[in-house]
Amino acid sequence: MPGKILRGLRIVFVGFLFLAGIILILLLAAALYEEPMTKYRERASRVFISDFRQLVPGPGMPDGFTPLRSTNNVDLIRVGDSLFMGFRTAPSHFASPNTRLHIMRSDDLGNTWTEECRINMKRDLREPRFFYFNQQLFFYFFTGGVNPLRFEPGRIHVCRRLDDGSWTDPEPIFEPGYVVWRLRERDGKAYMSVYYGAEIYGKGSRGEVRLLRSDDGLKWEPISEKPQVDRVGAEEGEFLFDPDGGMYAVVRLEVGGGCLICRAEADRIDQWKCKFSPYKVDSPLMFSCKGRYFVVGRRNVAGRSARALDWPEGLRNAWSMAFYSLTRKRTCVYALNCQNMQLEPLFDLPSKGDTAFAGIAPLDSEGRFLLVNYSSPVDGPDWPWFAGQILGSVLYSCVLDCSLL
Repeated sequence: MPGKILRGLRIVFVGFLFLAGIILILLLAAALYEEPMTKYRERASRVFISDFRQLVPGPGMPDGFTPLRSTNNVDLIRVGDSLFMGFRTAPSHFASPNTRLHIMRSDDLGNTWTEECRINMKRDLREPRFFYFNQQLFFYFFTGGVNPLRFEPGRIHVCRRLDDGSWTDPEPIFEPGYVVWRLRERDGKAYMSVYYGAEIYGKGSRGEVRLLRSDDGLKWEPISEKPQVDRVGAEEGEFLFDPDGGMYAVVRLEVGGGCLICRAEADRIDQWKCKFSPYKVDSPLMFSCKGRYFVVGRRNVAGRSARALDWPEGLRNAWSMAFYSLTRKRTCVYALNCQNMQLEPLFDLPSKGDTAFAGIAPLDSEGRFLLVNYSSPVDGPDWPWFAGQILGSVLYSCVLDCSLL
């Protein structure tokens, strides 16, 4: 009898090793998988990147400043001769009560920085967003939970910069469960894109991207009863007004994968007409230069994020999200083709692992910008996204020059 038990245990152990080996091979295959993506390099021939360097941590930071392992989620704005930078630092990419948001100011175009404000609310903090409106600088963000395995948006908060350079305490705005994404001004009104994040994951989950409007930056109301996008998994509604008051937008589709490229006319900005793409663009940032529109966002080295489209919805969504987490990422600069409503990849920034949540601010009026982005160390291993989210990231800056367009 003991011999039979030992033989049985040996079979179970060998089976376990075999299964573990299969899983390891599949994980390795996903991590190394790559789909070719056409890059429109000729359209980027007059867009240049220079002065690429590590910013945070870096020699331009205040003496004694020490970020945590994962520094990410950054925003920039220029007000007069000063640049302001807000960013998140935490033990990892995921939710933590130790998360901090920092607000820095530079008076020498980003070479050295002074800390003006540090925010810790004993819960996760994300999506720092500056907005200059009515001669006042606002700083928005949202609070999350403390469980690293859950996405639990609480409230959007706002701080205001006072004349003496201090910042007001965070105060909640709008409704619970919503996440701030971008703020723009049109005709003396403030506009904020938000999405409902409390139910963003899972089969049949609620997807809702809205535009809010405000006269003072503090009290916000939806521009319409219906959301601008109500597709499952819709989030991160990046948008930019054109000179005529119309708008272009890019919406990330988290569940199921892909993205939407959208257009709204000036007299109907509540009515977005959207085109689906199977290529996911995470954390999109839009900017314009010389009448052309660009997007900076996360690119999946493995290509399409919307996969197994003929599978049952729940299984398809689970597979798409798992595969996406196990593949490699880059931060890519795209051109928006306004005629056919497509994002055309131009080039990748130096980036790998956990990457892509950029901020941008003009350095002059000729088309030179300071671009700050986060990435796992670019001189380190080319980790899959999930590994990079755990192992950490830093901020890099560069000068993006499109003055010759």
